[in-house]
Amino acid sequence: MKNIAVIGAGYVGLVTGVCFAQKEGNFVTVIERDSGKIKDLLSGRVPFYEPGLADLLKTAIEKNKIVFVNSIKEIFKNNNPEIIFSCVGTPSLPDGDADLSFVMDVAHEVGANLNKYCLFINKSTVPVGTAAEVENIISKELKSRDLEVEFDVASNPEFLKEGDALNDFLNPDRVVVGVKSQKALSILESLYRPFLNDLQDFVVMNVESAELTKYASNAMLATRISFINELALFADKVGADIFDVKIGMSKDKRIGASFLNAGIGYGGSCFPKDVKALVKIGEKFNQPMSLVATVDMVNENQRQIFINKILDFYKDEISNKTVGIWGLSFKPETDDIRSAPSIDVIKKLLEKKCKILAYDPQAVSNIKNIFKENIFFANSASQVVNSSDFLIILTEWKEFLKFNALDFKRLNDAVVFDGRNMFNPEIMKKEGIKYFCIGRNSVNSTKNFTVDDSDSEALFFSKQKIKEISI
Repeated sequence: MKNIAVIGAGYVGLVTGVCFAQKEGNFVTVIERDSGKIKDLLSGRVPFYEPGLADLLKTAIEKNKIVFVNSIKEIFKNNNPEIIFSCVGTPSLPDGDADLSFVMDVAHEVGANLNKYCLFINKSTVPVGTAAEVENIISKELKSRDLEVEFDVASNPEFLKEGDALNDFLNPDRVVVGVKSQKALSILESLYRPFLNDLQDFVVMNVESAELTKYASNAMLATRISFINELALFADKVGADIFDVKIGMSKDKRIGASFLNAGIGYGGSCFPKDVKALVKIGEKFNQPMSLVATVDMVNENQRQIFINKILDFYKDEISNKTVGIWGLSFKPETDDIRSAPSIDVIKKLLEKKCKILAYDPQAVSNIKNIFKENIFFANSASQVVNSSDFLIILTEWKEFLKFNALDFKRLNDAVVFDGRNMFNPEIMKKEGIKYFCIGRNSVNSTKNFTVDDSDSEALFFSKQKIKEISI
């Protein structure tokens, strides 16, 4: 039986603990300081929306494969865990650097309680060199106790997509581990073997490389998003259609289609934070990360350009408008609003004295925590359309695709600002909707056929959007 401790019951920690508990031979203890949160978890209630997670948690609890405690000290009382995953938060500091205070606090507590061998694994996203600092802290704590206890520190970054995290963990496309000893490698290989169809997907490297791999992966995906968004702005200037450009690019197998969906820009808990942190890491090592810094700048500009498009269209009249908003979370299939474009858009509209009526399938309560009673919430997407002057689309939830161009005529102004390119601009314009999107605003007076809702191009577009949203 592998005795696994997971420190932190946030998004990464809870997914990690619950997924390890699904495999035979594992027993998981999750450390969470909030006793109220533990009570909810033991009742099977997950504090965030992740499809399927609550069901797997209930199964693990019923099978006695997972328990929750509220202090690190408790995991050392009876049976020192062989494996400890640190899954605490590393939020951005005001200057963009990663706040490692929680990581270092964990290292101090582990060193103050460790009494026999364990493998300590950083699963949190941490800058290069963090594992070395953690190792030094644990060693100093042991020395202060006059103990010589063998331990290893490894890096095992997570690659979880919100909304599809269980599949990513249970069926990973790769597992990256950074280790310094054969013993640590053997433990991690044994731990992850049940999750892998091919051991070629178990990628071994030194600790520093593993720490950098996480940042490199997120920075690359963010780069693709900012690249296509910058091209989309150019497409609008020159009369091109960014949707067609993307299809033309993606047929090149070296490029592919993933993360090339033009829109209002990326958000969430990872890309904004990790891109900024990588820039700061470069500064510390006197190696400017110029391309990464530009990716961040393009993303910030993309939001402002979209907001300005709305303000330029309505000018002073906007203060009299009821604005409908579809989508508040930073992406579909999550309730996460961290760095969500909706926050910036709502703040600017409130400054302009607009009345806002918003709808999101999952993120309403989180937005309420920020804006309180300053905005109104609808019970459905239809209610937003029926009660608003114009519509802003900020998250590409699949349920929005059931609407067609005629539905938007129920908006008083028949105006839609689509930050996610969910609809075909030809169909919208044909039905008299003033439709503003990203990189498709010049579409396209040169085609020699009539487009309607049954048109093959429209059908292809709808299918393509469903495929994109599932990524």
